[in-house]
Amino acid sequence: MPRFIGKPARVECTPEGTTPTALAWNDTIVQVVEILSEWQDFGFGGTHPAARTWRTRRHRNYYRVKCDDGHMYDIYLDRGSGRRQWHVYRQVD
Repeated sequence: MPRFIGKPARVECTPEGTTPTALAWNDTIVQVVEILSEWQDFGFGGTHPAARTWRTRRHRNYYRVKCDDGHMYDIYLDRGSGRRQWHVYRQVD
């Protein structure tokens, strides 16, 4: 059963800056062993239908990663409105 984490994270990426290689949040630091899947979310979340515009749309790149601690995590890069903030969304194993 997935365990919600919902914390901002520091993420190291490949030199191209597109693929996560390590992540840290709170006192947890792990290395990414494998990227299992990736997808994008351009949804509106809980925004009221009348308020849905391109500015209220999510711009997130999600990754499901397997890490050296033996766990799998869903992490995402929030790219909306000039933000470039990584988050650990949940532990999925």
